[in-house]
Amino acid sequence: MLCDFSCRSWQNIPLLVLTLTCVVIITIGLINVYSTEYSSSVGFAVLLSSPSNHTNATCNYVSVSLPRKGSRLGNQLFYFAGVQYVARLTYRTPCLHKTSFASCLDQVFDLDITRVNDKDRCPVHKFGHKFPLSYDPRVLSLVNVPSNQSILLSRDFASWRYVSPIAKRLRHALKFRAEPAELAAKFISSNVPPGWTASSFVRVGVHVRRGDYLSKWAIKRGFTTATPLYLRRALGYFVERFARIQFIVASNDIPWCRKYIRSSSAWDRNAVNITFSEGHSAGTDLAILASCDHTVMTTGTFGWWAAWLANGTTVYYSDFPRRGSALRNVSCLEEYYPPNWIPIDG
Repeated sequence: MLCDFSCRSWQNIPLLVLTLTCVVIITIGLINVYSTEYSSSVGFAVLLSSPSNHTNATCNYVSVSLPRKGSRLGNQLFYFAGVQYVARLTYRTPCLHKTSFASCLDQVFDLDITRVNDKDRCPVHKFGHKFPLSYDPRVLSLVNVPSNQSILLSRDFASWRYVSPIAKRLRHALKFRAEPAELAAKFISSNVPPGWTASSFVRVGVHVRRGDYLSKWAIKRGFTTATPLYLRRALGYFVERFARIQFIVASNDIPWCRKYIRSSSAWDRNAVNITFSEGHSAGTDLAILASCDHTVMTTGTFGWWAAWLANGTTVYYSDFPRRGSALRNVSCLEEYYPPNWIPIDG
């Protein structure tokens, strides 16, 4: 097009001269175009590799450094929820810090999440969650953190108010690894009560936390364990509502559960089945409980997440933390337990 336009006005110039002129014009044009494109691509590459821009791009994230000790699966799930919540709140990338150990989360879930190095030189804005088993309104101030700073969270965000707004994101992110998922499916399919079909009954997961909650320190602080009375009432709540039901019990104290979790003489033995999960890892037990239709939880964050993952009707022990205890006084149970979960005394 350029040659046609240019040559058309030079009708009196010999053909050879015209041809050479067109060749020169085309060549110069191509050189200019190539140079422009090359300069643009080089400039773009330089822009991406520029230290200042790289810092801005990689620092705009929120992360949490999972503790090596003293933090179990339920607590780490609340850490993870906190990261996802703050990332959504501040339009940042959710991340976990790279660690030299396999966290509880990585052993149980196939997490598709960005990892950052502990030695990252990004400016860090640290935020420590202030209240246990509660919502911390100070979290809203994180929207004011500059985008060239990363946000580092500490302590678990144990409240349904963090989980509920990102429920869809969390359910997508928390995919069980193949091993616990397969072991859970095998356990459930091999423990269908004789003569029952899957469509003829409902499963209710029962999680009983004991163990370290029976220590003197825990009791003094306000941690409690559910009583046999509570468990009878909680199981009875479901027996009254379903014609045929299987309770699947998971616990760190199965001998105690076998002693106190039994069918009532008032229940139809052909309509109520109690099955115990034994010899499984915490991850497999969580996958089993998450596969149930409804949940009876007692105390602790593991049972909280088992109920949330199951996503059915949930009843919980109302005396956790213990009334009048130090832990109860600094917690807000209306912010810890979702409002549609059902408290039962015992």
